[in-house]
Amino acid sequence: MLANPNMPLEIDYSEVDGKSYRCIDGCALCCLCQPELLPTEEERFRKDPRFADAIADRHISPDVTGAALKLKGAHGACYFLTDKRCRIYNDRPHYCRSFPINVFVGWRIQLNINLSCRGIGLEGESLGGVSRAIITDYGERRLSSELESAKIVFTEFVKNTRDTWVAQSFSSVRGAGHSLSGELVDELGLSRVLAYAEHGRTKQNAPANEIAKMVRRTEPDADLEERALIDGTELFDLPDLSLLPIYIDDKNDWKIFRLVGKEILGYSLSEDGRTEEFSRTKPSEVELLPITASGRDAFKEYMAIVNARDCFLGHAAYLCDMEGYEYNFAQVYLGALANNALDLWWRASFLARLNMKNELDAREIREGIIFFDMDLMDLPTIGAFI
Repeated sequence: MLANPNMPLEIDYSEVDGKSYRCIDGCALCCLCQPELLPTEEERFRKDPRFADAIADRHISPDVTGAALKLKGAHGACYFLTDKRCRIYNDRPHYCRSFPINVFVGWRIQLNINLSCRGIGLEGESLGGVSRAIITDYGERRLSSELESAKIVFTEFVKNTRDTWVAQSFSSVRGAGHSLSGELVDELGLSRVLAYAEHGRTKQNAPANEIAKMVRRTEPDADLEERALIDGTELFDLPDLSLLPIYIDDKNDWKIFRLVGKEILGYSLSEDGRTEEFSRTKPSEVELLPITASGRDAFKEYMAIVNARDCFLGHAAYLCDMEGYEYNFAQVYLGALANNALDLWWRASFLARLNMKNELDAREIREGIIFFDMDLMDLPTIGAFI
C-alpha cells in the first residue's frame, strides 16, 4: 500500500527520544565516514573554488554512485579535517550535520542512533529534538516520495514470502526476538537459535510464542567459538584499509585492525591515512569471555535496540531474498539476530583481551558496541537511509 497524501507520515522516534549527546572534542569519528553530497550540495561545491578539489572520483563503498568528499591518503580522515577540526564546519554537508542520527525509510520512517559515537548519553543536546529538526529540514514532500518508493520494496518482499510459504509478520519475528533476549547472551541459547535458523521447520504465520518455543526445543549443535572466530576475523580480512572497522578508544585514538597472514594487526590511524602498528593478536587466542550480570544487562539492552530497528529487519529481508526464500523468514531473522549477537560478543572479547581483561562487564560490552554498531548500520538492507 502506498502512502496516502492525506494521512500524516508515520515516524518512529522511539530510539532517540529521552536520549542526549555531546560532541567530544578530539573524537572526530564522524570525520572518518566519507560523506556523500546531496545533488544541491554537489552543485554548490563544484562551483566554489574552495571546495571543488575536495570532491572524490569515487566513494569507498562501490554501492554509492553519487558525489562524495575525498579522504586523506585514500583511507584517512575527511579532506577538510585538520588537527581534528573541520575547516568548513558552517558549510559541512547534510550527512555531517545529521550525525549521529540516521533516518531510515521502510514501510514507515524511523530515526536511529549511531551508537559508535562516544558522545551518546552525555549531557548535551536532545537527540529527539535534533531528530525532529532533521525531519523538518527534509520536508513532507520529499519524505512522502521516499516512503512511497520504500513501501513498494517492502510490499514486494511480503508478497514473495507469501508466495513461497515462508511468511511471518514483522511483529511475530520481533516478538520472538524479544522473548529470546536471554538466549542471545548465553552460549547454549545462541547455539539453539543458530541451529534453529539452519534446521527449523516453521509454519507460515506462526505466532511469536510458538516460534520461541520451537527455538528452545531445538538441539544445539553450533560451535560458537569456531563460528565467532571465522566471522570475526572475516571482518578484518579486507584489502582496502578504508573498509576496515574503525574503533575510537577512550583516549580518542583512532584504531583499525587487519588480518595479515595468521595474525590480526592493530594500527593507529592518522588524519593523513598513515598507520602505525601497535598490536598483534592470533585470532585463535581470542575466546568468548564470560559476561557478568551488568554486562548481560548492557548486552540485552543493545540487542533490544537492534531488534526494534527497521533497518535490521530490512537486512533480514535482504538475506531472505538473497537466499531465494529457501528458509522461513523467522529463521532468517533470528539467525541474523544471533549472528550479530555473536559478532558483538567476539568483538568485545577481542578488545578486552587487548586490555588484559578476563570478563565482560557493562563497560566492556559498551566498548564492543562502540566498535560494532557503525558496521551493523552499514549492513545491506531493503529500504534506505536518506
